[in-house]
Amino acid sequence: MLNIQKIYEDWLRKGNDLHQKKRYQGKEKWFHASSAGMCVRKHYFQHVADVQPKPVDDDTMRLFRLGDLVHEDIQNALKDYARINGSQIMIEREIQLPDVNVRGFLDVIIVEDNALYDIKTCNAWKWKNLFGRNPDPNPAVNYNIQLGTYGWWFEEHTGNKLKKLALVYYNKDNSRMKEKVISTSYIKKAKEYWYHVKKNFETGNPPIELGVAPVYKWECNPKYCNFYEICGGGYKEKGVDL
Repeated sequence: MLNIQKIYEDWLRKGNDLHQKKRYQGKEKWFHASSAGMCVRKHYFQHVADVQPKPVDDDTMRLFRLGDLVHEDIQNALKDYARINGSQIMIEREIQLPDVNVRGFLDVIIVEDNALYDIKTCNAWKWKNLFGRNPDPNPAVNYNIQLGTYGWWFEEHTGNKLKKLALVYYNKDNSRMKEKVISTSYIKKAKEYWYHVKKNFETGNPPIELGVAPVYKWECNPKYCNFYEICGGGYKEKGVDL
């Protein structure tokens, strides 16, 4: 009997392997803009020490694909809008910041508005923490720094100041969408983060230190970190693994 789930997962893995080769083969030493604001030891293991990360599991692979489909739909809708209305947009544009060895692919720039957007899928719990009646008072800001990294490239590349940075969230549980505008001050914060990474690596792999490596306690978890084992279990507090 055919195992449809396995067939689908094998197909996803094959497609992901091709995607990784196309985007990253031969450019493994570049840091990823999408990892901005996160644990600096992960950058070191993957891009300096050339350690192979733990393979992504099938559940995560399916979630990634769902995110890709949402991205493609929204981006295709924007391309159609731009074609009909004569708007100038950038979609999936590669960015490079050689001075800090950072490379990535931004989602959307509406050029005439000087507005940059990044599309994020999330679950109902994340949505509630962002937009509910009692939002998280201390949310993680790594997505903001990622967006600031793209903004840094845009301003440096075009000479134009961005007027808007925004995260566009798509709730995977109920298909609701909402925009979260981010302060353009995150462009400066992105610069500070990446120059800090560069300085940290002058003396090798930085030590485990909360706020830097990892930036957040929840990063030190085998579910979220593909270098958890080689890092020795990461950050510990009072002898307890977090």
